[in-house]
Amino acid sequence: MVTTKQWNSTRKTLKKEFEYKGITTCELRYEGCWINNALSFSHSKKRRFIRTEDDLREVALACVPCHQKIERLPHDEMERIVREVIERRK
Repeated sequence: MVTTKQWNSTRKTLKKEFEYKGITTCELRYEGCWINNALSFSHSKKRRFIRTEDDLREVALACVPCHQKIERLPHDEMERIVREVIERRK
């Protein structure tokens, strides 16, 4: 299991990487999206399934309303959505 300390360290790095790449708004953009307010990283896996550094880094940037919407989905669907967002960046 990944610790809070590990996540905080990874999050700090991700914030710099996303800023450098110009990813500064919600990547999901569902109805009701806050676009550039209350942003956080939405993992591809539910927290209980995150085991590795790679799992921690597999994220999309999402506002709170959009993040909450995908969190309510089944694990497989949430994972698919985040991976599609990551793929679109390439």
